Amino acid sequence: MNTDLNHIITQYKNDNQSVFNTWFIDNNQRLKAFRTIRRGVLQVVEDIKNKTFPNDFKGSSLEFVLSCIAEQKQIFVGISHPFLLETQTENS
Repeated sequence: MNTDLNHIITQYKNDNQSVFNTWFIDNNQRLKAFRTIRRGVLQVVEDIKNKTFPNDFKGSSLEFVLSCIAEQKQIFVGISHPFLLETQTENS
């Protein structure tokens, strides 16, 4: 790998305010949400396999999964702004 690229990656990982550190590292709440979504999707699959998936979306396992994903959307929107600012600053 290019030495310059290695330097950039190391610098990025060491920046406490970078997306790498604020989004991916030690964020138990976010990881917990993804595990919840994963379990919810598995429940949707089981409901379909067992032919117990309801005709109504309201109260279904799919409604639960989609509400969890919608909650995460706010986190994704919030995290994209600092990343865009970093990218714009570096490219200026």
